[in-house]
Amino acid sequence: MEDDIVQMRLLYNRLGVNKERMMALSDGVFAIAITLLVLDLTIPEIPSQQIDVLLLPSLVDIYPKMIGFSLSFFIIAYYWFSYHRMFSFIRDVDQHLIVLNIFFLFFIAFMPFPTLLLGLYGAHVSVVIFYAAVIASSSFLLCLIWHHGAHCDNLLNQPLDANFIQYLSVRSMIPIGVFLASIGIALASPLAAMISWGSLVILFPLVKWKYTRQFRTVA
Repeated sequence: MEDDIVQMRLLYNRLGVNKERMMALSDGVFAIAITLLVLDLTIPEIPSQQIDVLLLPSLVDIYPKMIGFSLSFFIIAYYWFSYHRMFSFIRDVDQHLIVLNIFFLFFIAFMPFPTLLLGLYGAHVSVVIFYAAVIASSSFLLCLIWHHGAHCDNLLNQPLDANFIQYLSVRSMIPIGVFLASIGIALASPLAAMISWGSLVILFPLVKWKYTRQFRTVA
């Protein structure tokens, strides 16, 4: 009797949400979040006879919003790319993975709000810390998704090399370290903290080069 109940629960969990449904929901959240970012890029209405004179100054006035939009756009795009890369190795999902995914999507859907604050109030300590905390939390959940999926053999579509698992784990942890470090930097200089986010452009290729070289050595 107990075995039948366990089997029924497993069947219920499998039929309730599968990988395809979960990823379809995730793609929808990614698409909506990345689209909502642009809605904050507005300028005051300009009389038609003054467009040539006032358009460029109006665009200059909203450059902090444009910077916030660009930053969040590429961060969400990175999440989307990393998310699909991870799930290309994951065949199936379980309850733990679904729960982690829901919390991850929560932060993705929430991201337009800290982006709005960053565009409105710029380099203020509380705003920079809040933005960095949201990104670090999102990255942490993505890291947990990969850790759970990669260490459950029944969820993978093929056995994975330990070095490759470590590579994707380290790559997913880079934004956590950068944005958590920027919280400390922001206490001294919010602008310096924002500039430190640019280190991602260097760290990602560096880690890729390190592990690619390691794979070639092993091969």
